[in-house]
Formats: sequence, structure tokens, C-alpha cells
Amino acid sequence: MTPAQTPASPALKQRSVETRSAFANQDTAASKQAHDDTLKDWEEDGHGEGDAAVEVYRRVDALQAGLCLAILLESAFGDTLERRKLVAIGLCLATAHALREWTTQTWYARHYYRERQREEWELENYAQGERAEMVGLWCFKGLTRPDAERAIDLLASYKKFFVDLMMTEELRMFAPSDHAGKRRVTGALLVAFGCVAPLMLGGGVDSLYGSLSHFPSLWCARLVTCGSATSALAFTGAWRAATSRLSEQRHALEAAGLGAACFLVPRLLL
Repeated sequence: MTPAQTPASPALKQRSVETRSAFANQDTAASKQAHDDTLKDWEEDGHGEGDAAVEVYRRVDALQAGLCLAILLESAFGDTLERRKLVAIGLCLATAHALREWTTQTWYARHYYRERQREEWELENYAQGERAEMVGLWCFKGLTRPDAERAIDLLASYKKFFVDLMMTEELRMFAPSDHAGKRRVTGALLVAFGCVAPLMLGGGVDSLYGSLSHFPSLWCARLVTCGSATSALAFTGAWRAATSRLSEQRHALEAAGLGAACFLVPRLLL
């Protein structure tokens, strides 16, 4: 199993802010100072920014999957099925999506640890062959053979580190999370919430509109469901972009465009 990540210290978090700001401004002096000031924190805490960003991306992906389901269902069946059945279908689809994610990650974990055991066994029984494979790989990536051989000879003396390196460099496989179960449950709940909440909101507003107005509400539920889900897609797109310091407006518009596509496709095909 991979070691648990140590939470980043406040100094390390500040370092991330300062180095990213220095990059954005192309300020080499500020970048050097940010690195030098927090070298000790880096050594003690490890670097958790990448893991934090991946976790945000996972949650955004799960929530957006549910939101897209809500728009698709509303567009395809909002005017033919009663709201209770529509929500039930949404829950069924969200459950199927969650189960598929769960089994996919379970299968990947089995595959990863099987391959890791194989690499450990090969390194134990024929270290020279494993080193030669890594030397060849790094030569292919641009290192000279003498440099690659010196680097691999040094790194291979740290067995666990070298196995980790072979998994990522040779097999392009990364260790499953230590908190995989929690991530899967969180993802399933986010998919279900993203799907059900807009559908229920549309149904609730539609019922309220019908009780207060004498005019027909043919598109009331559809407008509220698809509008709220598309707005949520735009918000989560901006949230994702903010995590990577990318353009929030651009990603919000792209996510909203995804919502529009989910609405139009059933209207064109059904």
C-alpha cells in the first residue's frame, strides 16, 4: 500500500501560492525566494498540492456526471413521465454509474498490485535485467547511456523507490489511493445528488407554479431543471479551473456548453 499523505503545512501551502504567482508573473527572483524559504517544509511535509487538485477533479467529475444525467432525462422524458418516475430513473442511472466506477477502480487496484508484485519479484530475481530495461527507457527519452546507467545504478540501490519508479516510468501506472472506499462513496453520492436535485427542484417549482397560476406550465419544470443543472455545471467548471489557476470564465462557458449539448441531443434524436 502507498503511505498516507501528510497534510501540508501552512508554510507549504503559502509556498504553492507564491510559486504559482511567480510563474504567472514570470518573476524568477520571486520563484527562487519562494523555493528557498520553504525548503525545510517541503522535506518534512511532502507536496500535497497535486493530490488536492486530483481530489477536486474527482468530485467535480462525479457531480457533473449527475448534472448531465438530470439534463438528459429532463430533455428526453420530462414531458412524458411523472416526476417520481423521472427521479427514480435518475437514481437508477446514478447507482449504475457508481457501481461501474467502484468495480473499475477495484479492478485497477488488483491489476496494479499484481503488476507491482511482478516487478518486485523480477527485481529480486534478475536485478540486472530490470536495470537494463530502465536504462533503455531513459535512453529512449533522451538521456545518454552513461548518464542513464549512473542514475539507474544509484536509484536501484533503493529497492522500494526503484519499484515505484518502474511502475510509473515503465508501466505508466500510479498507486491507488489509500482512501479509495471513501472516494467511491463520496463520488456515488455526488452523482446521485447532481442528478436528483435538479429534477426535484424542477418538479417542485412546477407544482408551485401550477398552484399559483392559471397559465399552462409546459416548460416550467424543464426550464428550472435544465437551467439549474447548467448553472451548476458552469459553477463546477469554474471551480475546477480555479484549482489549476486556469481561466474560470472559459471553463465555466465550456461546462455550460456541455449542459446545452445534453439538452439538445435528446431533442434531435428522440
